[in-house]
Order: sequence, then structure tokens, then C-alpha cells
Amino acid sequence: MIVPGRGCPSWQQEGAMDRQARTGYGVAALLLLSGCALLAGGIFKVIPQPERPLQIGTNLWLGYEPFHLARAAGHLPEDVTLVEARSSPALMEALSSGSLDGAALTMDEVMRLEAAGRPMAILAVLDISRGADVVLARSGDVAQASLAGKRIGVETEGVGAFVLHRFLERRGVLPAQVQVVQVAAGDHEEAFAKHKLDYLVSYEPLVGRLEGRGAVRVFDSAAIAGEVVDVLALRRDRLAGRDEALRRLLSAWYRGVGMLTGGQPEWLDRVAQRQGMTREQLARVLSGLDFPDSTGSQALLAPGTRALEPVRRWLMAAGQTQGPVDPLLDPTYLPR
Repeated sequence: MIVPGRGCPSWQQEGAMDRQARTGYGVAALLLLSGCALLAGGIFKVIPQPERPLQIGTNLWLGYEPFHLARAAGHLPEDVTLVEARSSPALMEALSSGSLDGAALTMDEVMRLEAAGRPMAILAVLDISRGADVVLARSGDVAQASLAGKRIGVETEGVGAFVLHRFLERRGVLPAQVQVVQVAAGDHEEAFAKHKLDYLVSYEPLVGRLEGRGAVRVFDSAAIAGEVVDVLALRRDRLAGRDEALRRLLSAWYRGVGMLTGGQPEWLDRVAQRQGMTREQLARVLSGLDFPDSTGSQALLAPGTRALEPVRRWLMAAGQTQGPVDPLLDPTYLPR
């Protein structure tokens, strides 16, 4: 979140902040970071890349909270700075422009960057959604009716588009048989409340609130286990000279995972406050996420892995990527 003022924007790194989206809006915000890179060392003086902290972007998706817990506990390396954005598209734009070195993104978002000419390296699988990404029907009556002709809201630039693809595939329905409507995350609740949509592809904690108002879950990422994956990815041209920083960053990540899943009230309360949830809501959302350990991440990123193939096939069919996954995978920085 940017605080208005002169000079470089002030990026909020702790405490309360605006509701942020898994994907959606706010591209212009991160572009201001490029100006900060100049001002940080004096007007028009660019800090040499190896001397400045790595800039790693996240948004307020629960699956990325271990980074922020690690920072709060003092485990994050001093030469790594976390930058929070309001959306994944904003992170992708900042990576493309060079304002960020790396970011936590979904697998499909990284592959889109690679296809657009920005060589990327996937260093770790951070989390796997097994129920946290959901297709909702507006009511039970809608859920029982035919899908043909129905209006389905989704963030078309994000992972929701892949979830919708798999939902329609499972139902034997072609995309041309439904009406796909672009809906930003910030508009999900309003769109359903005003009955503008028959179905909506959303994610926790929005899903819990919508279900409380009568929406019906008809499909979720538990049905496509291992296919909705969040990763840590860096620009390949920012890897040189950063081996130690990246190893310490990933070690901090796994310490943060332990803090998030260990059940200690002080850390759970901190995450719940940042996410705008109750402790009970947090527990429910966490039950829909898996956090693979270093060994699990190694296996998922091994050469020839088939784990990430569904996303690649989908992007290839949509004409958004051409190459194999293997060249993007770089698990060498994972703790052994």
C-alpha cells in the first residue's frame, strides 16, 4: 500500500493494511519502485545490484504469510526486503519492469512472464491449494440447473481462470457455452450480492463470507490436487551473486511455515489480524492449504516432473506459452 507523499512511496511492511487480492488490480503502484531505486542512493545514482537488498514481492494471500512471520521474528536475511502489493498482476508488471527481483506467484503467472520474454527461475514451491480456490454457485437452485448460458465471474488474468478451466472440463462444458465475466477480487462480494452472476471463481477468505450468505460450493482445488501451486520465482538476470541470500531466504521461509502451522496463539493472532480473519476463519482456510517441506519442493521441481504439467498444457492450449516447464525449475537454493 502506498502512503501519499513526496519522493518515494512508503511501502507498508507490517500491521493493518487495505484488503489485498490474490490477483486483480493496482499495477501502477509497484511501478513507482523504479524511482525509489534511483533516490535510495542519491538523485540519479543507481545502487549496484549486488550491494542492494533483494526486492521480493508478495500480496496478502494467506499462503505467503510465512515470509512475513519470518520477518516479524527476525529470521529474514538483512539483504532481503519484502514488498507488498495489492495484486499479482502488479507484481508481474514490477518484475517485467525490473522494479522487483522476485515474487511469490502462482505457477501459471510465472509461465506467462517467461512466455512474454522475461526469463524466470522457480526456486521453491511455497504452497499447494487443496480447497482454498473455489467455484461457487449463487444458490442451490442455480447449482442444480444446467451450466449452459450461465454468467461466471472470474479474474481472467489470475489462477482463477485455470480453476474455471478445470471446472468446465470436469463438467464437460465448453467455454463458449457459458458467459465468462471479468470480476476483480474487490468486486466479488458485491457482484454476488447484486445477483449479477450465476457462478463465481473465488478464494478464501472471501469464499467463507459468500457461503455464509447462501452461496454453494460446486468445485474447488481439492478436486485437482497438486495443480494450483504457488511458487517463489526470480528473474534469472537477478540470480548472480545472490546464492547465500537466497538460501537464507528459503531457510527463513521454512521457519515461517513452522510458525504458521505450529499452532502458537501469538503467531496465529498476528496472521489473523493481517488477514482480517477470526482465529476460526484462519483455521478453516489453513485446512485448504498444504505447505510442502524442502524435500517435497525438491520433488515437485525435479527435472521431468509431471506435477506442473496441467497448468502448462492449459497455457499452451490458450496460446500463452510454448516451452516445457523444466528450464524454469531451479531448486538448487533449497535447504538440504
